[in-house]
Amino acid sequence: MSANNLFAHLEMAPPDPILGTAIAFRNDSSPDKVNMGIGAYRTDEGVPYVFQAVREAERRILEDPSVNKEYLPIDGLADFNRLAKELLFGADSPVVTENRTVTLQSLSGTGALRIAGESLV
Repeated sequence: MSANNLFAHLEMAPPDPILGTAIAFRNDSSPDKVNMGIGAYRTDEGVPYVFQAVREAERRILEDPSVNKEYLPIDGLADFNRLAKELLFGADSPVVTENRTVTLQSLSGTGALRIAGESLV
């Protein structure tokens, strides 16, 4: 079997319904349309809008030679997890002080929901 047809027997998966709303939005000519499908800010031209605070944070990260660009551990950045837990429950909460929580960092909201769903089963 050649490399060109290694996946030829596979059927195309159906389109993602959430991304389908983005396509429908883009194809809709109504001037009153509102994109409710994807949680991202966009300009009137339809391109992602990046807040100045985000640009400043990116600049600081890029200019800081002490920032570690290595892969994170499987459960994420320990300081991020600790601070997120303290923000959510309160640093003095028994849930936090008695170490009764498990916190991990995930990629994207969908990734977080997937991890949560799989951990409940």
